[in-house]
Amino acid sequence: LLFLLVLAGTVWLCRLVTALRRLVGYWEIRSFYIRALGIPAEELCNHSWQSVQARLLALQRRQPLCVPRRELTELDIHHRILRFRNYTVAMVNKSLLPVRFRLPLLGPVVFLTRGLQFNLELLLFRGPAALFQNTWSLRPQVKRAGARRALARGL
Repeated sequence: LLFLLVLAGTVWLCRLVTALRRLVGYWEIRSFYIRALGIPAEELCNHSWQSVQARLLALQRRQPLCVPRRELTELDIHHRILRFRNYTVAMVNKSLLPVRFRLPLLGPVVFLTRGLQFNLELLLFRGPAALFQNTWSLRPQVKRAGARRALARGL
């Protein structure tokens, strides 16, 4: 019983830490909207995505963000926001990830559990052997076609 209580407390504590980390992340996003984009706090929920995007593009022209390109487009913003999701979708579409199953009567289905998704994100995007050297750019080794077999073996 003591072991189960300690285990439950540990799980609860981990969930609390995760919730607090997300809350801090949301607070940082809110601060960016208020300070950098100049959107008042009381108007945050009333702005359309197009107006936020226009302010972001204007900010990039005035003060370059962490993006190396001088001129951003709306498509660049969408690609940066959805980068990891786009890679995951592309890997599923190319049958590189083992998430397709054939079910009787239903045929082929795609099923990606949260655990498998977390592990794949850790392996491919956030871990020490990740494709990205930071959240925006691929590692130089990944870009070389000759190094891909060695990288795949290492992964």
